[in-house]
Amino acid sequence: MAKSEFYEPKLLPGEKEQPSIPVDAEELLDLLLRAEPMMNAVNRRRYGDRAVNLILDVLGDFQLTYDFEEDRLLHLKQMCHTIAKFIRIMRIIGRRNVIEIQLKHEPLTPQQMNLQIFEHVAKLDEGATKWRKSILKNNNRKQKGNKGTTSLAGGEQLPNE
Repeated sequence: MAKSEFYEPKLLPGEKEQPSIPVDAEELLDLLLRAEPMMNAVNRRRYGDRAVNLILDVLGDFQLTYDFEEDRLLHLKQMCHTIAKFIRIMRIIGRRNVIEIQLKHEPLTPQQMNLQIFEHVAKLDEGATKWRKSILKNNNRKQKGNKGTTSLAGGEQLPNE
């Protein structure tokens, strides 16, 4: 099937495609939905629902980052912020051993489920870091080529983010 320009926008010069974020986020969503019944009712509401909502936000933020070239840096920052919040919630889930109930219909034990979830969290973090570096590298190239006239009172250039 041919790529559509609407769904597959052209990459910016110097930018490399980073498709692992949505794949890892969808796999995490699936694992979290399977892990929620392995939590007691209080932990499910306190941690499980938040983790699911945050990973859905990551998917939405990624879509915005990928689709809108003109606002890509803004959406990238929002996605990185959402991923950071998601990772913090996941650390609490791991530290407090929230996934603890073995289900009859689930082939994975709670420990195996935790391990798989955290493997995907690491992949998501790695993919987001690569995506961020790719876009920031491209953004820095554009800024170096166009110095502009903005300067501080002392004649210093504004620092790059």
